[in-house]
Amino acid sequence: MEQLLKEIKLLSEREPKTLEQMALKLSEEVGETTQAVLSYLKASGSDYKELGIDDVKEECIDVVIVALAMFYKLSENDEEFQELVSKKMDKWESKMSY
Repeated sequence: MEQLLKEIKLLSEREPKTLEQMALKLSEEVGETTQAVLSYLKASGSDYKELGIDDVKEECIDVVIVALAMFYKLSENDEEFQELVSKKMDKWESKMSY
């Protein structure tokens, strides 16, 4: 996993898109994920695309990659990444009811 993050970081350094363009790309990828989920669930008007769970997974990965590339455009500090992920995971866990 650590190697994958390093590769994403290196690719993000070569990414020519501006931060604004990357934010729009992220929004596009989220929309594609939504479309894949709706098709997978055979929601009315969406099932014609015949997308399956593998398509949903792929779109999720696109979202993750673009979001990580955006983060790396803003910060090259791996410690900051780890701190923020831990902080957000703690917050997420605190909102779960058991």
